[in-house]
Amino acid sequence: MAPRLLVGAIPGHSQLTHELQRAGHTVRPIDVNEDPGAIAHVDLVLLEGRAGDIRAAAALLADYARPRQMFLHTALEEGPQLLDDVETAQAITMCAHNLFGDIWVTSAADEIGETVVGLLIAEIGGTSMRIDDRRRPTIAAAQELRALEMTVRDDALELLSSAIPDFDAVADAFLSAPAGRRQAKSPGELDRLLGALEEPGVRRLFVDLQRRRGEMEQDTDTELWVIEKYEGG
Repeated sequence: MAPRLLVGAIPGHSQLTHELQRAGHTVRPIDVNEDPGAIAHVDLVLLEGRAGDIRAAAALLADYARPRQMFLHTALEEGPQLLDDVETAQAITMCAHNLFGDIWVTSAADEIGETVVGLLIAEIGGTSMRIDDRRRPTIAAAQELRALEMTVRDDALELLSSAIPDFDAVADAFLSAPAGRRQAKSPGELDRLLGALEEPGVRRLFVDLQRRRGEMEQDTDTELWVIEKYEGG
């Protein structure tokens, strides 16, 4: 069995700290502003939140970090450089961000850190995928696109609620249901669907998504239909 760790959590409890506790580790919340020196008593310092907050916390902790002490942050935007201030104390610096489900993207300042973060993610039942930190902006953009899926689904929910009596009763089930399957549409069918959309923003979204789908599938008919709509047809 891997050694059990005392984890100092900044700013406090989260889903990850719950998973670490479930794996047998002990988690202690730490207030980095009130008592940064409390990290002297922990094996692993876990920093969660926005990149700027993590960098600021690392600066406050630098005087209390010790060699081989482990520091892990969960921001996606930047890699282990957020923890440069504690790395100067020869701490092990690592990053792990939950992409979806049990999939985590990870990186570290050195091979020891890469090994440790891989073991930690495996302990909580996750799959660790090592990344090149230079690709973080691309990964973050992909995550933003996934988040924007909900914008489309929210618009669809509003349309269904307006068209189907009592649809609000099943709204939560709709929002959590798998994505719908799309069937190919002729330009005439697309015209009829577009005509059913009254809100200008939803109409623009519909045309833009059809444009992208047409590009990806090399569907010339759809691309021509989109050009017509862009030109005011």
